[in-house]
Amino acid sequence: MAQDPAYRTLRHTHRRFGVRATAVAVGGFLAYVLLSSFGPALMNRTLGGHLTVGLALGLGQFVLMGVIVRRYLVHHRTHITPVVRGLRRLARHQEAAGRARARLSAAPREGGHRRW
Repeated sequence: MAQDPAYRTLRHTHRRFGVRATAVAVGGFLAYVLLSSFGPALMNRTLGGHLTVGLALGLGQFVLMGVIVRRYLVHHRTHITPVVRGLRRLARHQEAAGRARARLSAAPREGGHRRW
């Protein structure tokens, strides 16, 4: 199964999306930390009431993670699941064919003796 081109494409697609999603998440967190460290005047700027830029960006981290999770679910449903279903059908077909071959080789021969 690991040699099947569909399986290789599946792994490549899944890995590529995972790398991109991780880069976006880590980039967002890193940007927030760097702005907090090196731009305190910007982060303390008031947007309205008690809401500051820093607090808004901190809350934006939850939004960022929600967007990444949503994109992962959509990506999985549209790109991963159809390929996995096809590979499962192929694996079941190969398994059934293997069982049929095993039954044929285990059946007694004409002389009543089993093949080894």
